[in-house]
Amino acid sequence: MTETTLQQTAPGFEWPEEIPWSELGEEFTDTWGRNAEGKFEGEHLEVSGQSGSGKSYAEATILHQRALRRDTPIVVIATKLDDATVERLIALGWPRVKTADEVRTHRQCVFWPDPKGIGHEREEALERAIYELLTILWVKDSNTVVVFDEIGTVEQLPGPGRHRRRLQALIRQYWREGRALGISVVASKQRPVGVVRDQHSESRWKIVFPPADFGDMPRFAELLGRPRDWTPVLESLDQEAHQFVIRNNVLKIAYITWIDFPLESMPQLPKRSEHPSYNGDRRQR
Repeated sequence: MTETTLQQTAPGFEWPEEIPWSELGEEFTDTWGRNAEGKFEGEHLEVSGQSGSGKSYAEATILHQRALRRDTPIVVIATKLDDATVERLIALGWPRVKTADEVRTHRQCVFWPDPKGIGHEREEALERAIYELLTILWVKDSNTVVVFDEIGTVEQLPGPGRHRRRLQALIRQYWREGRALGISVVASKQRPVGVVRDQHSESRWKIVFPPADFGDMPRFAELLGRPRDWTPVLESLDQEAHQFVIRNNVLKIAYITWIDFPLESMPQLPKRSEHPSYNGDRRQR
């Protein structure tokens, strides 16, 4: 950290400590989604970073750790025709399911519909599948982590007739009210614009990679706090090592970290019992 960098930050700003994920990950996994008494609660996480920054890889690592350590029910919603990072999770034992009904047979899974058609026809089919899933998961004591990869794309999927933006409205409801049902939303986006503002205001945890365009730097920095403080931090990150900042905006704790081990080196996901939203399992996760 240079003298110039120190002069750019506001008085009293504490530069985040650099800790590799191999040392930080377990502590975060055990903290995320637990209240002061150590009991489970919904707690949203927002992930921002350019394509190729490593955000999807970091997200997959964090989710797999959470599943292994806490057996938290997790549904990863995948929408791309091909997704190498999601395929890595499947290789680690995450079942791929194509319908909302199949979700009930797994505690953790990748919800990856395979709609027919192209263009608008495919988008409408995806919207119907995701809307049905989110409706099913919206129950008391759902206690589920719901993951959207590139949430901006999901929010823009067209609904039927006069309800063209019903999925966007339902996702807004997840941000605003989901924590009361034990739902934690994890959402990633290449740029922190073009999504419902609730994503920024309701997510306590932020993971931020440096932007590709320097013009986006103030908006990325604003996710973490005062741009004057956080712009120099983001500028300092080693992009070749895929460094990122992780911060809790409520507790005001932050670290610079990076995934320093291969995702494939982690243990396979063991087979679990069915999703608790369907079988009455309300254990704390």
